[in-house]
Amino acid sequence: MPRNEKIILNFQNVTHKFKQGKSTIKVLDSVNFKLKNNSIVALIGASGSGKSTFLHLAGLLEKPNKGKIFINNQITNNLNNSDRTIIRRNSLGFVYQKIYLLPEFTALENVIIPQIINGFSRDKAINNGMKILASMGLKNRLDHRPSAMSGGEQQRVAIARAMINKPDLILADEPTGNLDNSSSELISNLLLDSIRNSETSAIIATHSNNLAEKCDVIFQVDNGKII
Repeated sequence: MPRNEKIILNFQNVTHKFKQGKSTIKVLDSVNFKLKNNSIVALIGASGSGKSTFLHLAGLLEKPNKGKIFINNQITNNLNNSDRTIIRRNSLGFVYQKIYLLPEFTALENVIIPQIINGFSRDKAINNGMKILASMGLKNRLDHRPSAMSGGEQQRVAIARAMINKPDLILADEPTGNLDNSSSELISNLLLDSIRNSETSAIIATHSNNLAEKCDVIFQVDNGKII
């Protein structure tokens, strides 16, 4: 492995299934997958193919039925909830189709929450939040609540919130799924530029061929496998 290159995420023979009535549905089947630092992967596949399940496992929101998951070479399978939360807080950033901004907070207040949780002073967090929102073209929207912002603006706030702690890995689930074509193009470019400028890695589950083609490599989830 070249110098300064490391494996951020490593799935080893990961299988995940769930019960549906009397049937057992195998969503992922003995998946092996490695993600290097400074890499952006697009994850495509039909609805219900397992893209979101893959992201939930990578984000330590679920545990696999079989196999091992490593983040930054640390095995995560047997970690307790507290330790899993610490890894999510320090190493992972999440961007969803549904934006999950706190409606009673302003754009700036939503963005600085991860920094406050991580022990930054309020002044430092505010300074960092203002900078990252300005980089998203939202310098004049700092004091606006989500209800006063467009869908595209809300998603930019959500991206800023995910990026502010400079995580090792961004996990994005259909980040442009609720947006019109022009907003989708803007958000795609802002998301990818932010990831590359931060020298982080990302897995982006998407139905958008346009977004997928802008990533470094495309993987497809098909019949429980990552191809």
